[in-house]
Amino acid sequence: MKTVSWRIVATSTGMFLVYMFTGRLELVAGFGVADVALKTVFYFLHERIWDRITFGRTIRGQMQPAIGAPPVTALPTDTVSSVIQKMVTSDIGAVVVVDSGEPFGLITEKDILERLLSAGKDPSKTFAGDIMSSPVATVEFNKSLAEMLKLMQDKQIRRLVVTRNRKVVGIVNERRVLEALI
Repeated sequence: MKTVSWRIVATSTGMFLVYMFTGRLELVAGFGVADVALKTVFYFLHERIWDRITFGRTIRGQMQPAIGAPPVTALPTDTVSSVIQKMVTSDIGAVVVVDSGEPFGLITEKDILERLLSAGKDPSKTFAGDIMSSPVATVEFNKSLAEMLKLMQDKQIRRLVVTRNRKVVGIVNERRVLEALI
């Protein structure tokens, strides 16, 4: 509605000016028709050209502000009940499973629901390595937010484990990325 109302105001202004300078109504009507037709075509072409231009659309910024605190980790041999306790205590939705400091897997709330509770397993007798998602998607610490978001989109995931020299240094999720961008 805003576009239509502006088009009416702009064309009416042009028509008024044509009448003021010429005093001829036939020129006013011709101007109005030509103005709407040509500007509609030019607007269409303008939008199609700008759809192909990427200028001003890139996300700039480094990943560091999105990483946050050091990640909560667990070993593959830790029980799921201890992993759940870490998640509750730290108020987080995912724990990185590490082996020798390197990412080995990821346990999310969804993994606990699907692979533990739905399967009827006992959390005190089930190990983290039994329910983790693996292999875990990682991204190097020095990558940009744009590269990280592209990776998340390509893999259709919401979390990435951040590494530096193959060692876990953080975890990034969609919420943290948005907070880093704002």
